[in-house]
Amino acid sequence: MKTKTIFTLLLAFFSFTFLLAQEGKEEMKLLFHPKDGHQKIANGGYGAFSIGWTQINGQGAILLGGRAAWIANHYLAFGLAGSGFFNDFYNGNSYRPEEYFLAGGYGGLLIEPILMPMKPVHVSFPIIFGAGGVTAAPPGSWDGYNHGGGYYYDNYYYDTDAFFVFQPGLEVEFNIVKFFRIALGASYRFTDGINLQYKYFDNNNVEKTVIVDSKALNAFNASITFKFGWF
Repeated sequence: MKTKTIFTLLLAFFSFTFLLAQEGKEEMKLLFHPKDGHQKIANGGYGAFSIGWTQINGQGAILLGGRAAWIANHYLAFGLAGSGFFNDFYNGNSYRPEEYFLAGGYGGLLIEPILMPMKPVHVSFPIIFGAGGVTAAPPGSWDGYNHGGGYYYDNYYYDTDAFFVFQPGLEVEFNIVKFFRIALGASYRFTDGINLQYKYFDNNNVEKTVIVDSKALNAFNASITFKFGWF
C-alpha cells in the first residue's frame, strides 16, 4: 500500500510538471538557448535554513533543517537537504517512567522544480530522497533516578533505528530582494517504518517495554525557509 501511494504521488508530480512545460513553451525555450553557437546554462545556487512544525509519534515536534543547492537556469535546483526533529516537551511536573520522546534526523538528495521564479511570488516543489536515524529515550528533564532503586540513564534504556525517507513538498516563495527569498512550505514525510522499543522500570522496579508505532515518523510538515544565494 505504501509503495502504491509513493508511485501515485510520483506519477502525479511528473505529469503536472509535463503539463506546465507544455503550457509554458515560450518560457521553456529560454532555458537552453543558443548563444555564440553553444548551449549556455545560467548557474545559480543557494543555502537555506528552515524552522518547522510536524508530528512525531502523534505528538507535536520541532523540525530544524538546512539546504544547499545548485540552480540550473533559474527553474530547477539540485542539492542536499537535511532536517533534525524532537518531540520532547515534557514539563517535569510529575514522575511517569513510561513516558519517552523521539529525536533524530534525516537527509539526502534534493530535487526542486521552480515555477515562474522571476515572479515576486511563485511556487516550487522540493523533493527529498534519503535516510535517517531516530532514538527513543527518557525525557531530558528527568533526574535519572529510578524510584525502585538504581539509575536508568544508560544505553540499555535507549533504542535506535535507521530508516529511508521520501518527502515531497510544495512551497510558496517570496522574492524579498535579489539574493534573499522566504518560502512557506508544506510537505509529507514517508518512511519505510521504524522498529523501536523503549524499556523502563516502573515504580515497583518491574521492567516494562513499550513498542513504538512503526509509522511514528510519517506525518505532514509545515515550515518557513530562509534562502540566501544567486537565483
